[in-house]
Amino acid sequence: MKFLKSHLLEKVPMKIDTSKLESELTRLGLEVDSIEKFKNKSDVLFDLDLTPNRGDCFSVLGIARELAAVSNKKIKKESNGLIASKLTPNSKVKISAKGACPRYCFIEIYNLDNTKKLPSFIKERLEAGGINSINPVVDILNYVMLDLGQPMHAFDLNKIGKQINVRFAKSKEKIHLLDESSKVLNDKCLLISDEREPLAFAGIMGGIKSSVSATTNSVFIESAFFAPKIIRGKARNFNIQTDSSQRFERGVDYNIQSLALVKATNLIKEYLSGTYSKISTVEIKSNLPRQKLIDLDLNHLNKKLGFEIKLSKLKKYFEALEFKIEHNKKNSLKIKIPSHRFDIEIEEDLVEEIARLEGYDNIPSIDLKTSSSTFRSSNYIQTLNLKKYIANQGFQEVINYSFVNKKSLIELGISEELIELKNPLNENLEVMRTSLFPGLLKTLKSNLNRGENFMKIFEEGKVFKKTFSAREQNMLSGLIFDQDKKKNWSSKKQFSFFDLKKFVVDLLNHLSAKEIVFQQSKNAFLHPNISIDVIKNKQIIGSFGRIHPKINKSIGLKKNFFYYEFLTDALNFKNKYKISESSKYPSVQRDLSFVIPGETQFDNLDKLARKLAGPNLVNLKLFDLYESSEIKNKGSSFAFNFTWQSKFKTLEDKDIDVLVKSIVEGFKEKFNATLRS
Repeated sequence: MKFLKSHLLEKVPMKIDTSKLESELTRLGLEVDSIEKFKNKSDVLFDLDLTPNRGDCFSVLGIARELAAVSNKKIKKESNGLIASKLTPNSKVKISAKGACPRYCFIEIYNLDNTKKLPSFIKERLEAGGINSINPVVDILNYVMLDLGQPMHAFDLNKIGKQINVRFAKSKEKIHLLDESSKVLNDKCLLISDEREPLAFAGIMGGIKSSVSATTNSVFIESAFFAPKIIRGKARNFNIQTDSSQRFERGVDYNIQSLALVKATNLIKEYLSGTYSKISTVEIKSNLPRQKLIDLDLNHLNKKLGFEIKLSKLKKYFEALEFKIEHNKKNSLKIKIPSHRFDIEIEEDLVEEIARLEGYDNIPSIDLKTSSSTFRSSNYIQTLNLKKYIANQGFQEVINYSFVNKKSLIELGISEELIELKNPLNENLEVMRTSLFPGLLKTLKSNLNRGENFMKIFEEGKVFKKTFSAREQNMLSGLIFDQDKKKNWSSKKQFSFFDLKKFVVDLLNHLSAKEIVFQQSKNAFLHPNISIDVIKNKQIIGSFGRIHPKINKSIGLKKNFFYYEFLTDALNFKNKYKISESSKYPSVQRDLSFVIPGETQFDNLDKLARKLAGPNLVNLKLFDLYESSEIKNKGSSFAFNFTWQSKFKTLEDKDIDVLVKSIVEGFKEKFNATLRS
């Protein structure tokens, strides 16, 4: 919401410097996004970043209410009278969509001159508010909207029929809008129509056929209350964003329609001449919002605030906010909420209003009384520690939207079980992500376009899928791209699959993971021969490896890179480190080299070797994998280093010889292996 300081202080006459005004607005929860001089004049342009619940502050009047309340000032009263007219409007209005539009006020103005110039203050305030000047009638209506918060719309009276109807659109009904776009509507879209055709997309934008131009001499002006739930999301669905829809979907004061018409009519009469009819109102009172009555327990209020506030001060605050005290009992108040405050629903909202006006900085601090307690670590703490560990390995965390482009998921082959959004932020964010991979890819490509050639990034977050119902999973994924050929003198080696495997093994060891099995991966993102699945209790909990060539082709990137992903919850192992006393007895090592025919996975060899090596085995590693013409026809040579150590005695050669014999015989029996001399 943009406005001029002079416009605000016109409503709340007071002397206040710009920095103090900024401080007061911020204290009220109306965050000041920017302040700048307006057209090199002494006036100042404020830009507020309003939260969606504060629809009442999308006007200078709404901001003035807040400033007056916190400054103990009064809002300047304006002349809101209209000289009575004897003319009855020729148009008749019918409301078919009673729940969507419970109040519709209108007036007809004749013989105006829409070529006259408006005073500079109107055009300057429109420009400051980010609204383009169109023609005098439309400019006046937009000015009143900025001033009071009520959007209005003018139709050329000579271009519309006599029977106006507020109704829902028919399925696939078309309308040609002011921005010259044509929209195909559905039966949830609200229309203003005459007996022939649609005239306006209610609450959002008018139609071009009935629009006001410089040659217009008579107008029909509407000032209506549209239910926020009917307007909400419609503009975004049709790729439209207007000042009217921005206000209507947040909630407009449902008692201000006639007042806005009066102000607009007086300005038109003053600057454009003309005569006008009576103001007519069609309303369905039973469908209008009812002013809420909320009970406020004073003991509850003081407990929430943390201090006792005097009743006289409390009444003063409520009066300043235009909240009316209906009943005043010993320890409770019944508060009537004004029609412009849609966001006030429960007792705690009233507590927040008092705290806001009192000033959070003015609430006294007191020491908390605590008792020593033991708190159990939550999954959040475990995940946070996991992220810290990964960051310490040189990875940078990225955060992407949970919404992604459907086309990108189709290209990656992960478009099954999609959850589509009813009201997407834009046409490129229309589905929930089923994997973190698309977001990491987007980050990679964005950085490559900026000249980066080395990246280690990761993300932890939710992915979403739908089978019978929507379900969420926490995932941890990372991406490594290394094409930097100008590394520093100490490290010129490029990142490889074995570097990635070491990272994963170190990560699992850091988490005290046990009974983990590696096997050839079936992950569609990864190269079938250069990737591994991580198995726990016969379930895949993660995968890592080089990216699949088809992915490189689909994203148009010839360079190889690496990727890993894990189920976050599966990494929250409950095992803890066990610390034991080091053995005082010496260790014994033996190297065994086997020639094993055919193709055998190392994991199977490792599993059998550990089983046959006995309980005193403390370390086993493969230190050589050898193939040559000498043994080519026989298979491959695997060389193992075994380390044994007992906690209770010195192991003798005869103890180790028995184990070595068992290993050699076991390998021969299961893998047809021969011991290489």
